[in-house]
Amino acid sequence: MKNLKYTLGLLMVVAILLVSCKKEYDAPPVKTVPTGDVKTIAEVRALYVPGESVKITQDISVYGVVTADETTGNLYKEAYMEDATGGLYMRFQSNSGLYIGDSIQVNINGAIILKYNQMLQVDSLHADNSIKKISTQNYKTPKLVTISDLLNDKEGYQAKLIRLDSVFFEEGGVATFADGDNQVSVTRVLSDYISDTTQIDVRTSGYANFANDILPGSGTFIGVVAQYNDGLQLIVRDPDELNMPNPSPFVKNFNDESITSGGWVQQNVIGNVDWSTSSAGGATSPYAVIKNYIGGSNIPCETWLVSPTIDLTSSSNPVMSMRSDYNYTGDPLIAYITTNYTGDVTTTSWTVLPISLDVTSGWGFVSSGDFSLSSYIGSNVTIAFKYTGSNSNGSTWEIDDIRIIK
Repeated sequence: MKNLKYTLGLLMVVAILLVSCKKEYDAPPVKTVPTGDVKTIAEVRALYVPGESVKITQDISVYGVVTADETTGNLYKEAYMEDATGGLYMRFQSNSGLYIGDSIQVNINGAIILKYNQMLQVDSLHADNSIKKISTQNYKTPKLVTISDLLNDKEGYQAKLIRLDSVFFEEGGVATFADGDNQVSVTRVLSDYISDTTQIDVRTSGYANFANDILPGSGTFIGVVAQYNDGLQLIVRDPDELNMPNPSPFVKNFNDESITSGGWVQQNVIGNVDWSTSSAGGATSPYAVIKNYIGGSNIPCETWLVSPTIDLTSSSNPVMSMRSDYNYTGDPLIAYITTNYTGDVTTTSWTVLPISLDVTSGWGFVSSGDFSLSSYIGSNVTIAFKYTGSNSNGSTWEIDDIRIIK
């Protein structure tokens, strides 16, 4: 009995000691970010002084919704936000932990407002001390615009979330967004479907998790707007939100001032007269030109300009169009098509392509209108243009905006 009382007593002592030694944990403090002076995004952008880096030394808060984050790797220590007055590009000292749709307060005390290559940014933000999340899943609807709208108001659209309808990647279905293997960022061209001379760049990081994905074709593009010097660059948030299921048109517009880019080749059967690019005559963009009057005399020549193979195997109603300009006296430019290009124009069986080219001597581009290629549905075709000149005469030909809607 005595031992039992001793044991019970010992247990009571141990229990008292355990209770007395129990540690009281403090509840984690609620994160607070000083508010200070509340400004809109437009008012924050207005704090920038041209040519200077403006250091913010007081508590200034701006509220908005995150429109682009680091989830896909296309941004690094960066995010975009918007309110009703504009968009803002933010750069952080570390990963921000922000997600698209987060409603946030940003205190910009200690940050720097500057322009880098003409893109306004709030730099050197500290994610832990400067940002407070208020709520989540406040997804913003992209603003529907055209490429022309963006190019005509570069400053106004900086850092905004936009949507473009009826646009296409010129290398859709062929090239990747970037070079993920070597982690090299790449710029691709996005064009307006109605007027493919209206273009804008899409910049993708080589670290993006979709860098090696094949570019989609045509349809609706969603992204945020950045500026790089005098041009704009669009940033893809997530390729899954690009609704671009249709094939890209085949386009050759010479805007890159290259005759042979995109797989085009020249072949000189007679002489050494080549195609070149020019912007003479007040042209708003470059075009291709060839003439055999060089150094005060005409040079005999036969020069071919040949397209890469164009895939019409899944086309339903392919249509071709282009612009041409003809001047002076000489043989006409002849357009050809084939389904079996050998790589040598002299051994290939060609069919004359009766597309309407300029027939009136004198300067001024003429549109061919739409020419149906329906008889070539299901085929791979090659387009070519043959220019000839003699030692006594030779016309000047200019062509531009060669386009096949598949």
